[in-house]
Amino acid sequence: MPSAPRFGVGAQVYVLDSDEDAGTPFPYGPTGIIVRAGGSAWQGVSAIGGSARTWLVEFDSPQLDRDGEGPVGSASVAEKFLRLAPLA
Repeated sequence: MPSAPRFGVGAQVYVLDSDEDAGTPFPYGPTGIIVRAGGSAWQGVSAIGGSARTWLVEFDSPQLDRDGEGPVGSASVAEKFLRLAPLA
């Protein structure tokens, strides 16, 4: 039986948009791929979106954050704001 998809390097993800979570760090719901653990992914760390497990996400296109800063090509994003992209 195959295991359920999980977060990790190589996972395709999207960031929750502002309609799904008002606190999202990237309000336009960008998509991308996890390229590495964001900082100390297994401990609480300070990152965009608060203290939580984080992942460095390389976006499919540059993004502005919720403060209008950027564009940035990648960012450390708290896992609570990420969702796995649907399988094709």
